[in-house]
Amino acid sequence: MSISYFEDLQDGIEEDLGEFLESINNEIQRIADMLNDAASGLVAWVADIFSDTVDNAIEKWNNEIHPFIIETTQDIFDNVRDAVGDLAGRPMDLIDYAGYFSSVKATIYQPGDLSQKMTIFNHDWTGYAAENYKTVATTEDTGFLNLSMALDSGATLTSAAANKILTLWRELAREFLSWVGDFIGCFSKATEADAIVSFEIPAAFELAKAIWNNIADIADILVEFLIDQATTAATSWQQLASGARGLPQNKWPMIEEANSDIMNDPGNWVPQ
Repeated sequence: MSISYFEDLQDGIEEDLGEFLESINNEIQRIADMLNDAASGLVAWVADIFSDTVDNAIEKWNNEIHPFIIETTQDIFDNVRDAVGDLAGRPMDLIDYAGYFSSVKATIYQPGDLSQKMTIFNHDWTGYAAENYKTVATTEDTGFLNLSMALDSGATLTSAAANKILTLWRELAREFLSWVGDFIGCFSKATEADAIVSFEIPAAFELAKAIWNNIADIADILVEFLIDQATTAATSWQQLASGARGLPQNKWPMIEEANSDIMNDPGNWVPQ
């Protein structure tokens, strides 16, 4: 299954949980059938030797193991859903935003254009208006350059967050079935009464707890990344928010009225 949106992850985990529940129910039925067969199939001479073992197995199954399976299965459902909720995000939207940043950057700034035009301009014009135009044009071009670099930074930071979320989602989807498989596997070994009597509930609970702990660990990786975004990388975000380099408060360089008046006066333009 392709995982691109949080809904994909949720749907996939819910489907896996459904398969997990079906497998657990199959194990419950198998063990119950095994114990019933053991209890009903005892002949007299066998009963003298094994009846205590079977009785103990049935008692432990009814009073300890089966209630534990029911309770722990619900714990797995609840804790997995909580842990998955900590991985929420919109990586595809972030990827789109990164693409928009890059597209705008490529549109608004073409390196080298101004320097070529200024060479031609200086050859054709001189005077006060020409000097003012050269200064203003250079300032505006620098503004475009600084804005394009800011957009590049925004694209990089945004894309990094999207990639981190998607990577962790895919890791979870890939590993989840093996985690629940380990838990189910601890019951699949119960093929006779002796195995029921010796079954260790604490060890099984640790396997169950590992399922949601593994997801929580993945969520922690995302939290650590986002903390880094809010601390180490925050400097870059703060710079973008307060103003691209050379564009304080993200305000475009203003053309002074005096410069505008000079450039608008045809008498100030002197051809070479």
